[in-house]
Amino acid sequence: MWPEGRHGVIRRSDLIDTGMSDAEIKRRLRDCTLAQIEAGAYVLGDRLPKYDVQDAKYRLRALAAADTQSLPLSYDSAAAVHGLELLFPDHAVVHVSKPTSSGGRTMASRHIHTGLPDDSVVEVDGVLVSDLVCTAVDVAAGKPFPKALAALDSALRLGASREALQNEIDKRRRAGVAVVRIALRHADPLSANPGESWSRAQMIEAKLPSPVLQRRFDFVDGTIAYTDYCWGDSLAAEFDGLRKYWRDLKPGQNVEDAVVAEKIREDRLRDHVGDVARWIYDDLRSGAMIPMLRRRMCRAGIET
Repeated sequence: MWPEGRHGVIRRSDLIDTGMSDAEIKRRLRDCTLAQIEAGAYVLGDRLPKYDVQDAKYRLRALAAADTQSLPLSYDSAAAVHGLELLFPDHAVVHVSKPTSSGGRTMASRHIHTGLPDDSVVEVDGVLVSDLVCTAVDVAAGKPFPKALAALDSALRLGASREALQNEIDKRRRAGVAVVRIALRHADPLSANPGESWSRAQMIEAKLPSPVLQRRFDFVDGTIAYTDYCWGDSLAAEFDGLRKYWRDLKPGQNVEDAVVAEKIREDRLRDHVGDVARWIYDDLRSGAMIPMLRRRMCRAGIET
């Protein structure tokens, strides 16, 4: 029986108390029975997902940290607890906030923020965190447009209302809120993950025609497909992240099976639209996606 804490975190000190040596802990880490989330803290390896492993580890770090101090989690740490998906979140430290306007500081493993009102604190999974709306605006403010858009897209997916987000933005006087206002105008809960949000942010900044998100296609065999982006019957487009393939696995399938199934799906889509474009994170990082999409739109007769 592993000495798990209430969030599934296992402390080295508790393992030593059960008679386990450091050599045995290292062996358990090598065979993936244990996974380290920070120095002296572990989780059972089979409790971690097959994708977004670093996000899952950070969430556990934040939950475990919340048990050792009285301040509520905030910013990226609260986002992790809420399940708010961010574009390149800050996993370096655990973020907490106090209600006062002074006393903020950054330490090796903690960032203490200020100015969190008591009425913006809620309890999630047994720990105190800034509420979803406050958290979304906190992590979006001062960030580049793609990061702000990803945060607000995710907040809407999780059930935050556009009105509540706008009201929270209106309270703020800090630098960077202007970008959040613009991001909220474009935010859409149909954007399914940060990669799709980043893709859309690049389209918006390049002033490309706006796509329809999650358009449904009914195939003759009775199956259904939804495309990430679509422009009429001329062009559909998909952002491909490895997470998609893990997510779509059926019992007994591996990633290669999912890739083949995706290829078959694309062939069927071509019976409905003239062309299907695809890209990955590397294309977004390098700036290759927009020129490729412009060429596809030009061939499809879509004005850019």
